[in-house]
Amino acid sequence: MRRSPAPGVDLGVYVAALPLLVRNPAIIVVPLLMLIVGVLVGRIFPGGGLGGFASLFTTLLSLFGLGAACIMADDAWRHGHASFESGWSDAQRRAGDIFMASIGVTLLVTVAQFVGAFLGPLALLLVAAVFIFLIWVIPAAAIGGIPGGGAIQVSIDRVRATPLPAALAAIVALLLVFLARSVALEIAAELVPYTGDAFIVEALVGALLQAIVIAYVALILAKTYADSAFRAPRW
Repeated sequence: MRRSPAPGVDLGVYVAALPLLVRNPAIIVVPLLMLIVGVLVGRIFPGGGLGGFASLFTTLLSLFGLGAACIMADDAWRHGHASFESGWSDAQRRAGDIFMASIGVTLLVTVAQFVGAFLGPLALLLVAAVFIFLIWVIPAAAIGGIPGGGAIQVSIDRVRATPLPAALAAIVALLLVFLARSVALEIAAELVPYTGDAFIVEALVGALLQAIVIAYVALILAKTYADSAFRAPRW
């Protein structure tokens, strides 16, 4: 039998996610809390010694925040309103799978970066490919009912079936994260003369901006992941 064409990109999701986020600011709460905890951990262990473990810990916290945001985002898409209490309860219940999936993502990205160091100009392509194929790992564990250990394979399968939506979601997520960090640096530079502590100002402003970005990205990932289950090509 002939394989049907891969589905295209629904740009309407990216537009609709904006007012949905405005109506459901609760999606921002858990990512913001996780990022603030990460700031505090980074302040206690600024580098060296336990600094590497602290960095890993903060990364896992951020990915858990993304997972919790995906749960609330999925609720928002389905019902128009996200319940923080219900979403937080589900996030706690699925925390094991989300953290397991987060560890897998972190390890694979780290390996890709390590291998990329020997590939010269091809390094960026390798890391980008890994990031794209892992884009739906956290949604799979958070809202897909997939055990953490199987979320990576599920994400890879979904991306192979619907590559364009996955690639666009990955590109948008990366661009927004970098934009949030750049804006945080600019705001911190303006506030430092009044606060006197560049690190903490940049970190807290960055946490707020990144939490907003994570919430928006969660809305995109939750919807595109759910759509990929129904839009995947069939034989």
